Amino acid sequence: MSAPKLWRGQTLQDRSVDRREQILAVAFDLLGTAGSAAVTMRAVTREANLSPRYFYESFPNREDLLIAVYDRVEDGLRDRMKDVPRELDPSATVRAALEICAAYFEEDPRRAHVLLREPLANDVLRPHSAGRAPVFVQTLAAVLGSDIDALVPGDAETLAVASTALSGSLVALYLDWVDGRLTISRERLAESATAIALAVVVAAQV
Repeated sequence: MSAPKLWRGQTLQDRSVDRREQILAVAFDLLGTAGSAAVTMRAVTREANLSPRYFYESFPNREDLLIAVYDRVEDGLRDRMKDVPRELDPSATVRAALEICAAYFEEDPRRAHVLLREPLANDVLRPHSAGRAPVFVQTLAAVLGSDIDALVPGDAETLAVASTALSGSLVALYLDWVDGRLTISRERLAESATAIALAVVVAAQV
């Protein structure tokens, strides 16, 4: 069996993977700065210095590209959430998770725009993001175990109310902070987000 042909030290598969990474990087930058309307095949291939045929080598359409960018940013946050301490009480665990979110967004505000802002406006990302629980909710459920009953209401209707209210309030809070409209420290943000989260859960049970 012959070895794969090389071009400048890379196989055809290696080059295809590299082009896909180029496209994802450019799309992330466009989506995180200019918004979903800026993520077109022409704009992405122009910025990546690639021909259109290489776009379709990796993605059948721009919609799949938008979802791939969203999923990659979400996966990055999910990886960070593995660092949530497991020996804390429930409220402290919530705070730790929300501070990890804040740090993730502070490092690169484009991440917040991709995960929080664009799903509010884009018809592709809205249903995609709505079809799953937020990363921090998934993480808290896994970390808290049976203690989650003390924070998250058990019946489906109340949980739906709490999730909707919590999502709206935290999205607004984090976006205002990332965009500089809310000038507080990351620690104060985490404290405020925790207080809001716990208050929303209590209010939803009324």
